[in-house]
Amino acid sequence: MTDEKNLASAGQDAPEPFPPELLAQPAEARLEYFEQRCLISHPHLQDALETILQSICPPGEGTNTRRPGTMVLLIGPSRVGKSTLIRLLEERLLAKTKELMMSDSSFIPFASILAAGAGTNRFEWSEYYRAVLRALGDPFVDGKIARIRTKELREAMETALKERKPLAIIVDEAHHLAEAARGSRLQSQLNHLKHFENAVGVSHTLVGTYEMRPFRKANAQLACRSIDVHFPRYDATIDTDAQVFQSVVWALQRQLPVEKEPPLLDHWEFLYARSIGCIGWLKMHLNRALNLALAEKAKTVTLAHLRKTAPSETRVELALRNALESEAELTESEGADERLLTLLGLRGDRQSPLPKDKEEEQPGSKSKKQGRRGTRTPGRDVLGSKPDEDASVTTTDEEQAAG
Repeated sequence: MTDEKNLASAGQDAPEPFPPELLAQPAEARLEYFEQRCLISHPHLQDALETILQSICPPGEGTNTRRPGTMVLLIGPSRVGKSTLIRLLEERLLAKTKELMMSDSSFIPFASILAAGAGTNRFEWSEYYRAVLRALGDPFVDGKIARIRTKELREAMETALKERKPLAIIVDEAHHLAEAARGSRLQSQLNHLKHFENAVGVSHTLVGTYEMRPFRKANAQLACRSIDVHFPRYDATIDTDAQVFQSVVWALQRQLPVEKEPPLLDHWEFLYARSIGCIGWLKMHLNRALNLALAEKAKTVTLAHLRKTAPSETRVELALRNALESEAELTESEGADERLLTLLGLRGDRQSPLPKDKEEEQPGSKSKKQGRRGTRTPGRDVLGSKPDEDASVTTTDEEQAAG
């Protein structure tokens, strides 16, 4: 059984405990502390965060120029910790651009919005424009005076982006882009975002669940212009992942504001099974367990509290199946370079796997042979008519080009 001594022997220092004065606070304050202010950093979170920053920010701590607009797709399972990552990304962008904000009062480093429409799961571009304008501090988007009309929202947003010069638009719940009204295709939605990147140089960071996987293959141009950032769960079948997950459990155990520190690490496998290795899901489970313990005025969080507040087996299994299927698609298998070189004709028989002619007849097919345009189909003419009187005339391409 893994315990604090084993983690300490592996070179890990004991995590910081919660502020002891919290115990004198009401239950609501203690719950608010753990839910809202207790953020645990971990390797998958930090790796994803650094990759995004490198994609949208120039090198160095100071930021006085913008990188060319690009699209970052942050993809991961539900409750993996994407909301926490967004908060940390916002904090880092504010820190990197502090001097620029002080010297240029018009500059705003980012616009952070939610993709879903107001109260619905259907994405609306008008709501997107309004959300960006709000994030950029536009005083007229919601005001009663000089309210921006719907048909003017897009132009107003582009003007605001040129004036404020944000490094990025951060879009949470971005998988809703695929659910836009009027049956718009996903490719059209992403092309719309690409237009803003070209027009004003802003980068888009789209944050969403594994439902965003189709975004990666919408078309070849977008595939070349976007960057995939996979934010995965921890897989306890991998020793390093198992150790990191236990370390996170230990850190959260030390942060639970109860009189007696609970032995969560003794139950790490149970917590792993009910969270499938997603830190956000683990944190949500502990939020509920702490709420129950405080409601019962218990001195600590017990295994009974954990079991009563755990997600059901059915829900966990559904999430796990989705994660396993998605991980298989997003994880590059060995031999990728050789497969690409084969496709490029540098391996094997040097023949391209792509068809030379899309209209070439496939083996075994029985497609009709079509004659040359402008040539009459063989057959009998109608009795009493001259050969060309009743036949429809079809001009050739050369005749059409000649006028």
